[in-house]
Amino acid sequence: MFLKSVRIIAIPLAVLMLAGFRMPAAEEQAERMLYDVRGAFVTAQPDVPRDLITGTDILVDSAIRATSRSMMLPRTILTVRLSDTRRSLFLFGQRYSARVTVKVISVGSGEPVAEGEFETSVMSFGKEPADSPLAEKIATRIASEFQLGRPHRAGLLTSLASGGTP
Repeated sequence: MFLKSVRIIAIPLAVLMLAGFRMPAAEEQAERMLYDVRGAFVTAQPDVPRDLITGTDILVDSAIRATSRSMMLPRTILTVRLSDTRRSLFLFGQRYSARVTVKVISVGSGEPVAEGEFETSVMSFGKEPADSPLAEKIATRIASEFQLGRPHRAGLLTSLASGGTP
């Protein structure tokens, strides 16, 4: 009897709590402020691995170059700051994480337009550091937030086609 009355109270309470959450409508997502990102600068404190900094810089720059806008948008640059990088040991591997702060700066006035912060992490099951996968995850998140092209590393064929070295 007691269990039945708990169910009768718990189910409507759960439904009521879930009814308070709602997904943003498609038009709300479309109304987000977009920018014509012209460049990005990745900075970090001295204790952040150099491979993470350069990998993130290359991938974010690649995403910016892969983006073309069909309409006129406010021209901006991004400053990406990597901080609080950590390595945590787990049972079968390691977790690498970093805190990322992104500032959007207007090209015309030089004033900050927006700022955001997020933390991301990757798991590594080998002995090598996970700087490259972490850089890819950071760049993918930035590209997603600013609706940039997909970041990618230059492969052997694209490097040879452009006359560069891989």
